[in-house]
Amino acid sequence: MRYATSLNTLLATLLIGLLNVAQADESAYNQGVEAWRTMDYVEARKQWAASIAEGGPDAAFNNLAYLLYNGLGGDVEKERAVELWRKGAALAVSEAQLHLGHAYEDGMAVDKNPALAYAWYLCTISNANRLAASDEAEAGIKESAEDARDSLLPALDAAQRAEGERIAKLLVARYGQRLMLDETPR
Repeated sequence: MRYATSLNTLLATLLIGLLNVAQADESAYNQGVEAWRTMDYVEARKQWAASIAEGGPDAAFNNLAYLLYNGLGGDVEKERAVELWRKGAALAVSEAQLHLGHAYEDGMAVDKNPALAYAWYLCTISNANRLAASDEAEAGIKESAEDARDSLLPALDAAQRAEGERIAKLLVARYGQRLMLDETPR
């Protein structure tokens, strides 16, 4: 009897775990990822917008912004994309920080600002560096940010570089680490 009760408890636990995994796989965010993989950008836009509305993973801000910025799955919406990247960057999504740096470097949907682009690249490097050892995607983001920084550096004068480094310290202090659910900014 005791064995049967333990087995039933184990089976119930496994079933609940499987249901949770199935629900996670069916999340709007994951459906957006699957749509991205199959190049169904219209569906990816829809799912990542739903994920943001549901309070899903912060990466949805970056992912949806990328589609909007590049006109994948619909109209080009660079201004909206930059706003989403700003939100993602504020949530310490390193890829959103990288894309925001590119927007400032290129002057697309924002005023061109090489010092601010440089600052966002430095923030991205700092943020991605903490996760790069255990996350291959973050390692790639860090490398991309380093490449962007290195290609921008020759175009910066000493004042722009100093300003970028000053701003980067502020960005890293404020947006260099994701808040935990139980943390409240004060």
